[in-house]
Amino acid sequence: GPYFYISGSNGAGLVSIYCQSRGWQRIYDNRRQDYALKWCEIKCRETYYHFKEGEQLVYQIPNNGVLTSKIGLLCCLREQERVMQKIRRNSNSKKNIKQTHQCPQAGKKTPFLKFLLAAILSGSNRGRSGLLKMEEFFPESFRLDLKDERNAFFELCKEEQIWICKPSCSNQGRGIFLLKNPAAVNTLRAKLHSAEEDLLRKRVPYKAPQARIVQRYVHQPLLLEGKKFDVRSYLLIACTMPYVLFFAQGYVRLTCVNYDAASEDLTVHLTNQYMQKKNSLYSQLKDETVWRMEHFNSYVNEKFRKTHGLPKDWVFTVFTVSVSVC
Repeated sequence: GPYFYISGSNGAGLVSIYCQSRGWQRIYDNRRQDYALKWCEIKCRETYYHFKEGEQLVYQIPNNGVLTSKIGLLCCLREQERVMQKIRRNSNSKKNIKQTHQCPQAGKKTPFLKFLLAAILSGSNRGRSGLLKMEEFFPESFRLDLKDERNAFFELCKEEQIWICKPSCSNQGRGIFLLKNPAAVNTLRAKLHSAEEDLLRKRVPYKAPQARIVQRYVHQPLLLEGKKFDVRSYLLIACTMPYVLFFAQGYVRLTCVNYDAASEDLTVHLTNQYMQKKNSLYSQLKDETVWRMEHFNSYVNEKFRKTHGLPKDWVFTVFTVSVSVC
């Protein structure tokens, strides 16, 4: 030993290479309990029952669905917004407000979630209240698994607008599609109605279609060299009592080709590497689709420092610092 067990494909190769470089030995029996690290894509209750705190590392924390599924995250952000609105209304009062968060899907109190979401939504330079409203950082969203929200969306979406539909529990861009016109929305509505009727007619146990959300698409995003991009940063929750968090700056992800809102090619709209590999130009442009933060910092220094009056090394002194504290 030490031993590590690894399965799945999303980043598994990188983890395996690192562990082996440290002299760790890989095991292939997921029932073994003498591992130091277990890294998988699928949760298993048995893992938590036999987990040895302080001796082992596991791939996911219990109850993580409140943040890692799109519906779970949406529910928690809405609850947080409700609480923050109440706090804002009483900000001038001397009354001591104490709130306890409970995520609708968790079924139990989650003080860790309360802490993390409060950190995400708060900051030192965001006006007198120091808080961002949900509408300022999260697009308008509807749950398609709830009839009231589903009907509200279809009632709202009657014009030429762009929406993006995503499965709640998936990754690598799988199952995502755009709704660009009323015809596409009507097609989705018919499919959901048909699935609902099929579910009612079934007399035997039937697996319902995966829950989805639909969000207003940001059709005029900030671009980098004409391409859509995002910044993938990492936050490691090492401990919740007391709270110990580690932040890593991460990297910038870009699309292979320039952004065009009218494009039907999903590789134009989704920045993750799994999707970009499907673009015919990926083999030629692979190195250009991922920027180290040092590269991004040099780019901003050269292109925008003087014209926008930014401080030197803005990426490291302002941008990533703001991300790490928010």
